[in-house]
Amino acid sequence: MNNTFMDSCLINHKRVRKSHLNMLFLYITKIGIFMKGMKGTETKGLIRETAFRLFLVKDFNIVPLKQIEQTLHLSRGCMSYHYPTKQALFNDVIDYYILHKQNPNNKMQGAANLTLLEFIYFYTDKVAKTKKELQFFLSDDNPNNITNAYLKLISQAECYYPDFKQIAQEVKQYEVILFEKIIKNAQNRKEIKSDLDSLLLAQQFRYLFYGQSYDDALNNGLNVDKLKEQFLFLYSIIKI
Repeated sequence: MNNTFMDSCLINHKRVRKSHLNMLFLYITKIGIFMKGMKGTETKGLIRETAFRLFLVKDFNIVPLKQIEQTLHLSRGCMSYHYPTKQALFNDVIDYYILHKQNPNNKMQGAANLTLLEFIYFYTDKVAKTKKELQFFLSDDNPNNITNAYLKLISQAECYYPDFKQIAQEVKQYEVILFEKIIKNAQNRKEIKSDLDSLLLAQQFRYLFYGQSYDDALNNGLNVDKLKEQFLFLYSIIKI
């Protein structure tokens, strides 16, 4: 019985040890996959960032994938793994740096309960922050300003990104809706005149932004202080 008992304990011990080893192996495997995934995500981000820098200053047709591979010391296989085609890479750049950056939910998060005056400062501060972040991607010796380069990239998206015009229009319309909500709240609070068309006012603020952006793109880039001045002037006309 003693031998049987000892044999049984030994067998159970081996089973437990084997079970622990299996669990440890599974854990290590999962960690390895996780780390590999993180590394792959970082690599993809670097490829996208490098491509964004190039698309800001060069047309889609003349940006070679080989230049990105050489810049990042990547193999063709690695590049193809993340982006099988240049079109796929371009689409991802537009998704992240234009559609995501210009998503009204990202730009206006936390603004729902602001007064219109507070919102003007909130909005222009967001514009200034985005401009500063994007300016980082242009080299100091580049003659273009970021507003000019960014508008050119949007023009490229209209040509090469599937259904971009429709998507961009939907984004603009949604942002106008959010602008209008802020204006309606301001009217309900008796901050601004209630007899003014809230939709037209929302569109007017948007037109000021686009007009200022286009005008300044031909010079030194969007002057956010001047945009703020335009917004505040319109506000002075409609406030009570």
